[in-house]
Amino acid sequence: MIKIAQEPLFRLFKLRIKSDSKDSFTEVGRNNLLTSIKNEPGTMAMYTGHIDDNGTDNRVLELYKDQANYQIHADSPQFADFKRVASSAVVEQSQIPMTPLLLVEQGPELCSISPKDMIVRLIETEVDSDKMADYKSLMKSEIRQAIVEDKGLLVTYLGKDNNQNQKLILFEVYNTEANYQKHLQSNHFQKFQQDSKSMITKQENIKIHADAMVNQGQMLYER
Repeated sequence: MIKIAQEPLFRLFKLRIKSDSKDSFTEVGRNNLLTSIKNEPGTMAMYTGHIDDNGTDNRVLELYKDQANYQIHADSPQFADFKRVASSAVVEQSQIPMTPLLLVEQGPELCSISPKDMIVRLIETEVDSDKMADYKSLMKSEIRQAIVEDKGLLVTYLGKDNNQNQKLILFEVYNTEANYQKHLQSNHFQKFQQDSKSMITKQENIKIHADAMVNQGQMLYER
């Protein structure tokens, strides 16, 4: 893995779209991701998917080297195409800027459309304010152990929600359901669950049905 020193620009978008715009929105989104990861070295990773059966409740996770490289992407023709479609397709949106705490990509570069076997999870956790430092330490330790022990863990990102100081967001990609289940049953994860249970005030574990996932691969960042 390549360790990076500069803090990346890290954001999560929640987009609700019109049901009759799903196909056009998905298609232009995929083109945006595939073209950007190929042409923009400062675009580090982009993931799009939906959490509902109809494909109208969407999530987009983005990682850029810095603000300047995001602007290169924002000025690109493929993003202009995406904005044009999104302007009529999106009926509700929110942006969550995040402070990256630990970002890991273990595999080679990822360039996948509608991956059928991969398991993508977004875990939003609210933590007791007095226990945040301890929880972050436990979470980082669990991630480091998972990197070593869990086969099939391709991507794991941990970030702090800048809009809510007590919320952490974990994004994970496993190559198969079987390997994800092995992770859940592993001794290290079970111990983490037990040790951290009293620190959590609220948690939501969201399954994302991926539409497109791209990254540069082999990256490590820790704050």
